[in-house]
Amino acid sequence: MDKKQLPEDTTRGEKTTLAHRDKAGLPVPRRELAVIDAASLEHADKIFIDRLEVFANHGVYPAENELGQKFMVSAVLYVDVRQAGRTDDLSQSIDYGAVCHEIDAFMRKHTYKLIEAAAEGVAQHILASYPTIIAVRLKLEKPWAPIGLPLSNVGVEMLRTR
Repeated sequence: MDKKQLPEDTTRGEKTTLAHRDKAGLPVPRRELAVIDAASLEHADKIFIDRLEVFANHGVYPAENELGQKFMVSAVLYVDVRQAGRTDDLSQSIDYGAVCHEIDAFMRKHTYKLIEAAAEGVAQHILASYPTIIAVRLKLEKPWAPIGLPLSNVGVEMLRTR
């Protein structure tokens, strides 16, 4: 006897097929595609990168783009590390060394006028490159910003979710 297989989480008015992720194209329940809010991340597992030094060419002024300067990148990667903790297997987690190299390469390859645009680019690149990361909090600091006044740092911080 053939059982009719109904898609998960369908309601009146929705298509009767499963939702699909853009990158992998694999079917997933619609509830997994729900937008994640900051409050739901409060107790999530996190991998963090603190003040990675990157020398890159970002800035509004031509000299900043020609000469380059130091940037500090901090990232909090929200990802479930439970299985990695149980198995002691890196393939069940995120290789933070690889993420550091991805950030460095991205910052060096691209040139932005605004640190807001550079940070947005890095955050979106991380999310696109690592499908198990559900959100990223990225802080991009520019300690040598040409302000003309004494200061220790300027920067931008953002949270991006899938």
